[in-house]
Amino acid sequence: MRNRLEVRDGFVVIMAALWFVDTGGVLPVFLLAAAVHELGHAAALYALGGRLQRLTLTACGAVMRCRLPEGSYARAAVCLAGPAASFLLAALGMQLSWYRTAGASVLLGLFNLLPMPPLDGGMALCHALDGRLPRLRGAVALLSVCLLFAAGMALFAGGGGVWLLLVSVLTVLQTAKKLAKGRLAV
Repeated sequence: MRNRLEVRDGFVVIMAALWFVDTGGVLPVFLLAAAVHELGHAAALYALGGRLQRLTLTACGAVMRCRLPEGSYARAAVCLAGPAASFLLAALGMQLSWYRTAGASVLLGLFNLLPMPPLDGGMALCHALDGRLPRLRGAVALLSVCLLFAAGMALFAGGGGVWLLLVSVLTVLQTAKKLAKGRLAV
């Protein structure tokens, strides 16, 4: 298949903006962590018999379009392979004294394990339950969103950055929209 990589305008704009405000050189570290995370998904996908059709880079992150492997647990494993790769990179980073890389990888892995779609944790939960218990999955996702929002508010109120608050607001809005349409789960 041609054009397996699609880069949206929003990705370019957000990268340019982040590059402009990144005075500490953190952006390349997070980009490395994100690349390893996505490679973890791709490696598991191919190892379990799935195929990558397209990788789209958006302002909100990377989206993989793929033919998933057969079986709900294999699909859940593909979802969890990204965070696993993040934690492996974190362990390697600690061994090599690359503390920024380790920190970025842990943050990325933990964030993606939140049990709300479209994050890896939410997708893995949906696949592992084979689409069952949609109300329970919705309640868990909503609780996770509320906790993320509360953490963002606490960090902001304590003089921390506004990034977690912005991410939590966007996640709250996306999850509320899916709940309203009754399609929180995959």
